[in-house]
Amino acid sequence: MEKNRRVYLTFSLVLIFSLLSGMGFAQQTGIKPLEKNPAGYSFNDRQMLSYTFAKGVLNIETNYGLVQSFFYEPKVARIKDFPTSTATADSCVAVILNTKDTKVSVDDQPDFLRFQSDSLQIIFHKNPFYASYVYHGDTLLKEDKGYFERGNEKGLQFKIGKNEHYYGLGERAVTALKGHYFQLFNQAHYGYGMGQENLNFSVPVLLSSRRYLLLYDNPEKGFADVGHSDKNILEFGANGGLMKYVFIAGYNYPDIYHSYGRLTGTQPLPPRWALGNLQSRMAYQNQNEADSIFQAMQTKDFPMDAMIFDFYWFGNDIKGYLGELHWYKPRWPDPKQMIANFRKKGVKTILVTEPYIIDTLKHYQIGKKLGIFSTDSLGKTFVNTRFYFGLASLIDIFKPVARNWFWDQYNKQIKIGVAGWWGDLGEPETISEHQYFVSGKADQVRNLYAFYWEKLLFDRYRKNYPETRLFDLNRAGYAGSQRFSVFPWSGDISRSWSGLQAQLPVMENMSMSGMPFIHADAGGFAMGVKDNELYTRWLQFACFTPVLRPHGSGIPSEPIFFSDTTQQIVRDFMKLRYRLLPYIYTVAWRTDVEGTPIIRPLFFEYPNDSTAYSVIDEYFFGPDFLVAPVLHPGVKSLKVYLPKGLWYSWWNHQKFEGGKWITVPVNLETIPIFVKAGAFIPMVKAVNSTDYYSSKDLTVLYFPSGKSSEGVMYEDDGKTFDAYKVGNFQLLKFSTEDGKKFTFSVSGKGYKGEPSIRKVTFTIIGQKPVHFNLKSGQTKVVDMK
Repeated sequence: MEKNRRVYLTFSLVLIFSLLSGMGFAQQTGIKPLEKNPAGYSFNDRQMLSYTFAKGVLNIETNYGLVQSFFYEPKVARIKDFPTSTATADSCVAVILNTKDTKVSVDDQPDFLRFQSDSLQIIFHKNPFYASYVYHGDTLLKEDKGYFERGNEKGLQFKIGKNEHYYGLGERAVTALKGHYFQLFNQAHYGYGMGQENLNFSVPVLLSSRRYLLLYDNPEKGFADVGHSDKNILEFGANGGLMKYVFIAGYNYPDIYHSYGRLTGTQPLPPRWALGNLQSRMAYQNQNEADSIFQAMQTKDFPMDAMIFDFYWFGNDIKGYLGELHWYKPRWPDPKQMIANFRKKGVKTILVTEPYIIDTLKHYQIGKKLGIFSTDSLGKTFVNTRFYFGLASLIDIFKPVARNWFWDQYNKQIKIGVAGWWGDLGEPETISEHQYFVSGKADQVRNLYAFYWEKLLFDRYRKNYPETRLFDLNRAGYAGSQRFSVFPWSGDISRSWSGLQAQLPVMENMSMSGMPFIHADAGGFAMGVKDNELYTRWLQFACFTPVLRPHGSGIPSEPIFFSDTTQQIVRDFMKLRYRLLPYIYTVAWRTDVEGTPIIRPLFFEYPNDSTAYSVIDEYFFGPDFLVAPVLHPGVKSLKVYLPKGLWYSWWNHQKFEGGKWITVPVNLETIPIFVKAGAFIPMVKAVNSTDYYSSKDLTVLYFPSGKSSEGVMYEDDGKTFDAYKVGNFQLLKFSTEDGKKFTFSVSGKGYKGEPSIRKVTFTIIGQKPVHFNLKSGQTKVVDMK
């Protein structure tokens, strides 16, 4: 840790110098962080005065305001704390679940009210007044003060249980949340590394090791104090907005995320190509350069499914062109033909857009006349004078006229073949506390800016291109953004070992915040030097994350520009990812239908393993792969924790008994990857674009457990929105009762382009493979005695 602190301090000093000298991406928000308010409380303990219960809603009047509670579902409850005795109108953007006819009752006892469903009880203690949550007889959470007022702040206080651990709150590059004070507002940090507490994507969702989840449902600028001021107190707060939260209990972690998925929405299944190699850099400068790099990637046999174009697609420089949003013809003489040529070879085009418009552009005058920009307090267009890219105004994404204009610019590019989008600077990166939007002041709506930007694209695709799956990179958002097909990345990470190390807690905390497709600029983005070992280790790790997207500034991000050894290793890992597409695609499908994450901390799969809660530098990729990235230079061996059970090395199939730490030899060619015993891993032949993907020739590996096992593989056409919901899919199921006799089946209505017969190669690890054909609608039993 001391080494990480020194590295982080070094990068902090570099960043400060960069800001002072005007170099790099100067991130100057204009909004001061919300500081912990030292003022005293407006009141101490509350007392219950009376209550009413009607139509499933419990209203409790206290001597300091009204508390309202109801159940969305038997294990999902809402609490609202109103500062007066009157319940006022309230809106919520994160939650989409309607209250169901959940059977609830109220039991009035001398010292408490018991408000309960068939599985969850909320105990409202009368004097002092506070709530506690009991799930099947186990008290999971107690409020401390509950609602409080302190100076300009209002908030909620809860007790932290003994040995309780927390995960979530969006992007947090720290090894443990407990003991930290976090800001709840989206903000960019250039060149960050391990230890950065506050980043681009803040999500007020907290998962507890006691198997409950809290959604602090207030999007205004706020904070989360996780045992920092008082080691026994969890506190959420803000300067405005209603203090309200949702409590979710569950019998295990997947059950909790099923409920959270119903509450806020799940991430729709992406196009299959989004799971391939998405090549990017800052920035491809012209059509000739893009063509030549694509050709070189093909010549050197690297798979590639998309090329991502940064700011040069619409301008001649990094400054002065944001908001132009049409092709800069001197650099790109025939973009439509270029896009078509790429598409014929399996490569899709993704374009960057930003929500700012530079004040010297034609679009600025058009936007000003239409009234699409945010304003000052007098209603005049607000000009951000501290914006790195030039004097500019920010589109007011909350205005219908602004959304209509913005969509028109997107639609022009979709019509010439653009397949996906990259929304940058959506925190928004530069914003002033004196800036106004139609929905409120900057600190009231900042956290919702990217959320509404993502909603704009999703809604318009559903209206205009209803069968197309949206791909939308964005580095900010709010709880519920996942339902708009957002693919968040972790911001301008430093090109350093500290930057790489930071990605594991960022990725795991975001996954536990309901954002399943979190990923990083593979290879690192900012500063640093060209380092073959660092690039190799980062790309090995990235191939086992939800999105593989090499990207960086100053140094080429494509593997073809690194050493021959690096190229061979990276190529092998990319090819392995493409071979594993049936597995990865199935995990993404489960995310859509069940709300379960792709990246899972060890405790998610092994909740009764106390050690698993403190392991941050390993993770599950889906339910079956345990991945331990190499995060330091020159590593020759690595200590890896394997939870209880039987495990197999992916590389040589060596067996290990879990429930302990093991030391694994490490070479440059691989990273430690293990497969859980009992897993069925479906694989296909590697291709250089998912356009050529086929499961006609299917390999299924089985890792014996000596117990009954089952697996599933989901297949559809890889591109049609809601294919599963309308029945256009196939499910391939694999199962065994005894490890000797196996059942294979194919069910589902089917889809366009499906194989009529699959040629299956089935291998039990340690045995010779067998080959057989599997037809649609068929069930086949294979005896491996």
